[in-house]
Amino acid sequence: MRILKISRGAPNDQLRALLNENIIGTPGESLVYQHRMVNPKLDHISNPVFLTVELGDKVVGACCLVGRTVSNSGQDSPAHYIRYLTFQSRFRAPSNALQRLEKKSILKDEIAEVLSGKTLEIPEGHLFYAYVDPDNLRSRRLITSFGFEEVGRFRTVFFSRLFPKRHPKITPVKENELEDVKRQLKTTYGDHCLFTAENMGFQDGYLGYYENGELVAGLQANQEAWRVYEIPGGKLLLNLVSRIPWINRLFSKNFRFLSIEGVFCPEGKEGLIEVLLEDALARSERSTAIICLDPESDLYRKFKQLDQGLIRRLTTEKEMAVMAKGADVGHLKQHPVYVSGFDNM
Repeated sequence: MRILKISRGAPNDQLRALLNENIIGTPGESLVYQHRMVNPKLDHISNPVFLTVELGDKVVGACCLVGRTVSNSGQDSPAHYIRYLTFQSRFRAPSNALQRLEKKSILKDEIAEVLSGKTLEIPEGHLFYAYVDPDNLRSRRLITSFGFEEVGRFRTVFFSRLFPKRHPKITPVKENELEDVKRQLKTTYGDHCLFTAENMGFQDGYLGYYENGELVAGLQANQEAWRVYEIPGGKLLLNLVSRIPWINRLFSKNFRFLSIEGVFCPEGKEGLIEVLLEDALARSERSTAIICLDPESDLYRKFKQLDQGLIRRLTTEKEMAVMAKGADVGHLKQHPVYVSGFDNM
């Protein structure tokens, strides 16, 4: 009898409930928070494969494999992105299921079979990838045990405006223009690996800067919301920060922000990125935006030259590892990684 169950398509109510209740982070060691935008993202994901562990008729653990085509330095490759790995809280004790996965077990063997491609009926050497906190040694050790290798790193880069303003030349890109935008982005990120354009246009969030009716620059801005339970420094510090006027516009227990991706802008007009970001914040009534960038990329250097606002003085960039398994791993290591804010946030 198999422990791991596989389903395709929209998740059932039990699975949705588990993913909505998931609390991320390690108390006393890292940010501890809960995603509040799970359902609309689940509904947007195409080609999902859910791996679940059940006890009786209850789902107690789950993971989602998002099937997609990624561009690796301009070459298309089929891949699966791994997200939403979680177990119910009672399985997070010292003898929990995650810890047992690190050792030889039937469940670990079944997961390895899925990642070999056999269970999903995909070719051997198929590309799987995930984002992992390099400071979380147990998570890193777990995913490495399945044959994943680090192919790159990215940092969370912050941007803020306490009182952002709209700009008359910026408007959401129309649906009939999105395919042209995706082609432009594939060219813009032609030197990157793991580029995906499938999340562009989510909730009409792709904003364009137009001059004389022509799209000059753009970016995708996703509205995000987290319930924050703890920050490094403890709950008392979180309570204090959440009560300080102005500062709590940038970060608080009920953290509302934008995740940014798919930025393109002509050389010499990098100032348009600031204009786009400020407009995105104003129209969403938020004050903080976050983008995930490879520190070796040109776009990272451009962002570091922007006026990132007050948030830059209040927080530090978090570095994450990109882990991958498959025939393309050696090639991926030679290029900067593209990270979708939709995926990571």
